[in-house]
Amino acid sequence: MKTKERKNKRRRKLLIPLFLSTFFLLTTTYAWFSANRMVSIESLQVHVQADGGLEVSTNAIDWKQVVTVQDIMEARTKYPNSINQIPYQMSPVSTGGGIGEGKLELFLGNATNDQSSDFILVANREIETESFGEESEGSFVAFDVFFRVKSSKELYLDGTSKIEYTGESQSGIENATRIAFLVEGSSEDVPNISQNLKGATTAIFWEPNYDVHTEYGVNHASTTYGLTTTQTGAAILPYDGVISNILMSDSVPISSANMTSYPAFFRSMNMDIATPKAGGPNQKILDLAPSVTKVRIYMWIEGQDVDCEDYASYGDITFDLKFTTNPA
Repeated sequence: MKTKERKNKRRRKLLIPLFLSTFFLLTTTYAWFSANRMVSIESLQVHVQADGGLEVSTNAIDWKQVVTVQDIMEARTKYPNSINQIPYQMSPVSTGGGIGEGKLELFLGNATNDQSSDFILVANREIETESFGEESEGSFVAFDVFFRVKSSKELYLDGTSKIEYTGESQSGIENATRIAFLVEGSSEDVPNISQNLKGATTAIFWEPNYDVHTEYGVNHASTTYGLTTTQTGAAILPYDGVISNILMSDSVPISSANMTSYPAFFRSMNMDIATPKAGGPNQKILDLAPSVTKVRIYMWIEGQDVDCEDYASYGDITFDLKFTTNPA
């Protein structure tokens, strides 16, 4: 049912903005996209610069200099227990950084009208499945990559990596995206051993485009979260991620969706890497041992971000992720 609904929304995509231009004149801005709005993934690019003897694979068998989305989608042909998910649409989810059995705990949220002056947050854990495109019911991107080196190396996020909005007008939803890297472990160069690594206990979090917001994002930061920011040259903003299912009966207002008010549901998040919209220097992610290292990568729209609001809830975004062993 969920997949069918998403396909219907895709067919109606060209008509929706015309309706919304009038609708938005009559409504306020809500967090978490009211009415289950979604954002499309225009393209996903994963690029690895094979300098310094770095090799990459999506199955720990076929080693390359560059992996493609097609490689990720075909990984299971030689990696039987792969769980790679690349949906064509994304919905807001949130995480407080919890990890279970090598997977990041992400919670799919919705802003629900409780007939009062505030909207309440309802959130449920969503677990990824092996699925792609319109056949995927997932709300976020998740996939495994394997790195192989003959000697110890440092792996960096290339400063030209970026997440961009590709719609006809400025949306700002790209400013609400997050990426996490889970280091599942290292092993000798034996495929079935490398494939079964799932020892991650912490994640490395990256927030792109932290220094820019739309005027709606600035207003949303103030009215919903009580935060002051600017459209350009902004400092990184704090936020609290979801760590547990939140029921309608819990009555958690969007305006109080934080660790201070509800410590059982939220945890304060700190970014390990934060990059401005214009990009910057390469930033270290992890140390690679002289063997094979498995990394699970997540990409999502963070529902607790100030830029996750109705004005930004349609359009296409691209993920361009680049790795290198070169520090400069």
